[in-house]
Amino acid sequence: MQLGRVREVRQVGGGCPTRYHQSTFMVIRRELDGASFTISLTSRALTLGRDEHTIAAWDLGGRLYSVVEGDITSRRGLHGRILIKSREHGVRRHRWASQEEASAIVDRAAAVANDVLRVAAAVPEQVTSALRRAARFTSEAATADASRFSEIYRPIGILPPDQYLSLVLQATEGCSFRSCTFCEFYREPYRVKRPDQFGEHVAEVLAYLDGSLSLRDRAIFLGSANALAVPMTGLVPIFDVLAARFGGRPVYGFQDGFTGTLKTAADYAALRARGLRRVYIGLESGHDALLALVRKPSTSQQAIDTVRAIKAGGVNVGVIVMVGLGGAHFAEAHVADTAEAINRMKLGAGDLLYFSDLVAVPGSPYFDGAESASLAPLDEGERVAQRAAIVSRLVFASSAPQLATYDIREFVY
Repeated sequence: MQLGRVREVRQVGGGCPTRYHQSTFMVIRRELDGASFTISLTSRALTLGRDEHTIAAWDLGGRLYSVVEGDITSRRGLHGRILIKSREHGVRRHRWASQEEASAIVDRAAAVANDVLRVAAAVPEQVTSALRRAARFTSEAATADASRFSEIYRPIGILPPDQYLSLVLQATEGCSFRSCTFCEFYREPYRVKRPDQFGEHVAEVLAYLDGSLSLRDRAIFLGSANALAVPMTGLVPIFDVLAARFGGRPVYGFQDGFTGTLKTAADYAALRARGLRRVYIGLESGHDALLALVRKPSTSQQAIDTVRAIKAGGVNVGVIVMVGLGGAHFAEAHVADTAEAINRMKLGAGDLLYFSDLVAVPGSPYFDGAESASLAPLDEGERVAQRAAIVSRLVFASSAPQLATYDIREFVY
């Protein structure tokens, strides 16, 4: 075997080349036995490519999180499950890999890292170390790692898309009401941690992630489903724990509409002073009859009042609208009342407006209830038209919020 030679080494960023730090970026290209390998190392991740067909990425703790093989993308979560994404005839497909598939994907990626190690002579030590960590992350190691994750975290149901790479810290577990018929994410009992318990959880998370933290250090997402619903007497000490540990890193979290009204603009301002930067509100619909049908425990007015209080406290919001909720029967009222509610929220620059297609899982309360109520679901084209109809009625005083898609099928943590 003849080792390939370094064809290109680039280092982008300040500092001397002997010290790898936050802004450094390296790309190394090698060849072995007719195959071309590309190594990319940043302050967040190691990425390896082989013949432009396979691209695998690990965080700096050596945990695999993404593999692209041809037209198929596999995303591994810390819980050990792998989401497989592909396109068939222009339609995006999502499915969870079986345990056997997941193990095979992890082992194939580790094999790529091993192959690259064979040609990794005369490269910086930080590159070699990252490669060794990736090569050790086999299916056996991944299984053990997922087991450790489950000892530290309760299930992480969902995050807003802009928070997928935030550090999730669970001040609460489960959901405080668990009544929405369309939601299958939070079915475990609700629990609020005391500040000392939360502090212990933070310490356990940091010890577990270790080098992997660099991939998830952009912000903190305070979990779980509705952590900001905790009364101020319990919430302020939790924020104080975050301030002591993370020194002002921005904090984000979910808040439902009806408990959100129990906090004042002054309360949200106090949380802003402790790092809170955006609160995500599931409006779902502005049509109260539809909210009652799906057992969403808030009215559109409560959501409006909550958003106004949050914004008056100097905190941005992320408002989530569910497209297709209520099917054809509620379509007209859903569009009209949702647009009206959003307009009354006075969203602007720094805010987000998410549109999330209804995903009705067979056997779920919503699915069964929709069938019994003869709520004909909207097809993809009708959902696209419904989103456009809502947007066409929106009026913003000056700067508009950012509009984005929220596909719950894409989430992996």
